[in-house]
Amino acid sequence: MTDRPVLFYDGDCRFCRASAKAIAVLDRQHRYAVLPFDDPAADQMLATLPEERRGESIQIAQPDGWVVSAGDALIELARIVPGGGLVAELAWQNDGVRRAFDCAYRAVAGHRGTLSQLVPDVARPVRRP
Repeated sequence: MTDRPVLFYDGDCRFCRASAKAIAVLDRQHRYAVLPFDDPAADQMLATLPEERRGESIQIAQPDGWVVSAGDALIELARIVPGGGLVAELAWQNDGVRRAFDCAYRAVAGHRGTLSQLVPDVARPVRRP
């Protein structure tokens, strides 16, 4: 396994690559490893998810094997920005806030094609566990 969470993303999606790169840049303390879904580590680290669900949204595999997806993954990623830990704790304790994160994630993910036209085409970011 790994000693830090791993963010998995769709390496074939321009918007997803740009988003993963932005997360890697914001994560100055390197709290997260960052890998595309087709990396060999994904099979082992996402084994608790059915294969057909793995690419549905971003996934964060925690060191203890817990995997969070979509809006729940955004909640965890909030921890990389100043004050984000408090937001994450609030979201985990409040179903309404948690649902808001999921709705925001789904709204953006539903428009990946359009959003891909608005972001630079970057190489797949990789930060190994």
